[in-house]
Amino acid sequence: MNPFDATQRNVNIRRLDQLTNAGRNCVPYKTQFIDDNTINLDLGDPIYRIFNLDNFRLTLRTQRLCLVRPSEWEDPFENFLLNSQGILPDGTRVGFSPIRDQYYGQCWTLRRECDGLWRNYRAAATAAIKVKTTVEKLMNAFYDLSNRFHELSYFIGKVDYSTDEEIENFFQDELDILHFNSGVEFVQSLLIKRTSFDYEREVRIIFNKPVSDEIDLTTIHNPWDDTNHFLVQFDPNILIEEIEIDPWLSQPEFERLRDEFINLGYHGRITQSTLYNRPFFVARIR
Repeated sequence: MNPFDATQRNVNIRRLDQLTNAGRNCVPYKTQFIDDNTINLDLGDPIYRIFNLDNFRLTLRTQRLCLVRPSEWEDPFENFLLNSQGILPDGTRVGFSPIRDQYYGQCWTLRRECDGLWRNYRAAATAAIKVKTTVEKLMNAFYDLSNRFHELSYFIGKVDYSTDEEIENFFQDELDILHFNSGVEFVQSLLIKRTSFDYEREVRIIFNKPVSDEIDLTTIHNPWDDTNHFLVQFDPNILIEEIEIDPWLSQPEFERLRDEFINLGYHGRITQSTLYNRPFFVARIR
């Protein structure tokens, strides 16, 4: 793992600003920009996402990944900072909702196989579907250089798991919110979950929506609006290295879904999870 250093990131961003002529020639440096916005992960790390079947069909048909506002996340301790209330030195109470609604996220995982994750996504569906990619491939699809504020907008990070007490202690010291200006401080607060969920080994892509009126959205590859969803275009045959279908389906059901995904234009490897395959051992007897 490449440990994240916010101070070094700021140095790198200033260097890239000079190399790109103040952002006028960013394309040759895209990988460096991506690396600077990658938190506690290596670009080559394999990552996985599980969809319920209906959502995966929609994702494959539209070739759009859907990020949602953290207000739609289930755990009440998630997004704990931006859901809180601040008190200024003069006693004035302020909310973070204008900042909170700028952020969107989507969860992935470092776990190649996990019973709990399969069950979470299959609970209300006829099947669950897992896809495999790498940090770099996902960020190449997600990171949009046509957004002039890309350095502050597109992040990926490994979730850090904390106890309830550790999260509560976060608020014991004063927060210098006015200096949360490098684009990562609020992002890092969105990469904290309770230890109850550490089996997920979660990774998140996070979009910070620019608020500038100077952006012409018609020039943006993945434009945004003020809804709860942010859509990212992608090519399934570039992003997805493998599709894996859940382990509970029968062979005919697996083959039917495999053929459906091929007909939807996916040409890569399609397998079925072997998580529950019955093992067969030969014991040596004397």
